[in-house]
Amino acid sequence: MTQKILILGGTSEARRLADHAAKAGWSAVFSLAGVTTTPFKTALPMRYGGFGGAKGLAEWIDAQEITHLVDTTHPYAATMSANAFEAAMLTGIKRLALWRPEWQAEAGDDWHQFATMDALFQAVPNNAHLFLAAGQEGIKALPQPPRFQVTARALEQPDIAHPITFIKALPAADPDEEAVLFQAHHITHLAVKNAGGSASRAKLEAARQLGLPVLMLARPKPPLPPLFHTLDALISALSADMAGG
Repeated sequence: MTQKILILGGTSEARRLADHAAKAGWSAVFSLAGVTTTPFKTALPMRYGGFGGAKGLAEWIDAQEITHLVDTTHPYAATMSANAFEAAMLTGIKRLALWRPEWQAEAGDDWHQFATMDALFQAVPNNAHLFLAAGQEGIKALPQPPRFQVTARALEQPDIAHPITFIKALPAADPDEEAVLFQAHHITHLAVKNAGGSASRAKLEAARQLGLPVLMLARPKPPLPPLFHTLDALISALSADMAGG
């Protein structure tokens, strides 16, 4: 049977996996939620948008004769990960999920963890200037209107009634560049999700340099196993199956 992979994307690891799959000549489709107007491009066939829950995903898998479902979605995409697990159970195909380790505080960090965005925002002082780096969902969760000044960064600005300063950009990879940005906007607090990985850690290093408190949304529960904690381990497992196919 021909092996065919569905990659559920949304992370830097997903993009690297797509590049690897294309170079290796694997039969694969790369799927994105389609929430931004400038999505990632790859040599793989692409699809955008939701599937209609676990049942819709299972039906799509059957129709496309998918043999491997790879969940490389964002750690906070808990609903999509749950749908992926259920769809794999419904169709009987192999599922592989990436769960990158969460960030850990280091000496000099001033981190405060919260179970919800509402609790996080309640902890922001009235006179603060918050740099919000928690995606569109974080911006939408802001109190209306905010009690504090907000500069937010994301790939798309959601339609919200309250005024904020919005930066349409990806996180910088250089901590010094992030520090300059924070200083230019007179940032006093940083709000993030504990996404893990190296792609967007620079903002945390910048906060340490500047002595800024970091308000961090706690991780959701991980997907059900099997889980891979590095992309290399996931690619190794996939490569063995592709070679065997």
